[in-house]
Amino acid sequence: MAGKPWVRMVTAQTPTNIAVIKYWGKRDETLILPVNDSISVTLDPAHLCTTTTVAVSPSFDQDRMWLNGKVVFFLIFLFQFGCCGSS
Repeated sequence: MAGKPWVRMVTAQTPTNIAVIKYWGKRDETLILPVNDSISVTLDPAHLCTTTTVAVSPSFDQDRMWLNGKVVFFLIFLFQFGCCGSS
């Protein structure tokens, strides 16, 4: 087995959750009490869900991500959506 390329893949599926009233922070940091209640709706995963698959291999020469069937450049995607903090 040594020397043969390998790929490990993991897929996770989760139901879609839509926030109707969103959490807006804490009114008490010590007690961790929210400013307001939040209400959300979780949709039936048989009809609508999110599926994510991750593949890793030492033979991969770069990180890539596909979104809706198209390759998205990973770092550009993160910066566009503010996932890496502000500069």
